[in-house]
Amino acid sequence: MNALCSHYSSFAARLALLCLLLLPAAPLFATQYEEDVSTGEYLFVKGMVQKISMEDRSLTLQQKRGPRVTIRVTPDTEFEGVARLEELRAKQEIKVWYRPGEEGNAGLKILKLPDLGC
Repeated sequence: MNALCSHYSSFAARLALLCLLLLPAAPLFATQYEEDVSTGEYLFVKGMVQKISMEDRSLTLQQKRGPRVTIRVTPDTEFEGVARLEELRAKQEIKVWYRPGEEGNAGLKILKLPDLGC
């Protein structure tokens, strides 16, 4: 019986140590923006580019089921599928992770989805 208890306490100690080692890595995983979800840190939206404003450095997208959302592009905005705002075009499908604020929705990451067509 003592050997069995010793085995379980050793396992519990190792599991606790593993959790403590992985805990600092949690914020690194959260900033990957790989999940198509909104969190306490940022919001997620998917839709079609409706309008791009180079003057305001912003874009407006229309969700399939939802309102239009305007996103401000900042120097910190990450791009994937395109290198910068100027490469986006109207009617392209995109995913956007953003943070709402007093000055509008600041884009964190803009992902251009692949064009599907004949």
